[in-house]
Amino acid sequence: MEAVNFARDKKRLNFNVDKFVEMRLESLPTRIDEWIRKNAKKIADDTYGLVFIEESKFKGMSDRYIDSLVIQYRHPNITFNVKSYQTEDGKPLWKFFEYGTKKHMIRPKFKKALRWKTGEVSGIAENVTAGDPIYAFSKGHEVSGIKARGVILRTKRRGYKTFKRKMIREMQKFVDSTKTKVGV
Repeated sequence: MEAVNFARDKKRLNFNVDKFVEMRLESLPTRIDEWIRKNAKKIADDTYGLVFIEESKFKGMSDRYIDSLVIQYRHPNITFNVKSYQTEDGKPLWKFFEYGTKKHMIRPKFKKALRWKTGEVSGIAENVTAGDPIYAFSKGHEVSGIKARGVILRTKRRGYKTFKRKMIREMQKFVDSTKTKVGV
């Protein structure tokens, strides 16, 4: 029968624990990087997306504008835009609202006149029913321009702080949930 050598086994055990701790510490950046790849988009949606909605509503933007937000994550960058919010001929309408426009002329491109809804019929006249739309027409006229709203700029500024806080908090939860009994 072989005698148990506690001193030798203890030394071997400490070496293995030290090596294990060293390996866990070396793998931490990789594990965090992978966690970021999997979770950054969701956190961006939760933070930047919420700030974008708040800013859009505060500036009186339409639901169509709010619904057009696209957040993308390509490691290590988060980008967002309102890509689908365009004019009928493909111009980026969101840029006009973000940066504003100067006074300019508008004319119809495809029809004889521009048409837009100005209200609804109250139902008092003979040949109309209540709720029918009232339209205005123009062969061209000067518009005063669009006031810059700056929704995306404000979203970037306000959302960054919220995003950063939530990202750090969630990352800390991940690290805490994956640590071993030796603390790594």
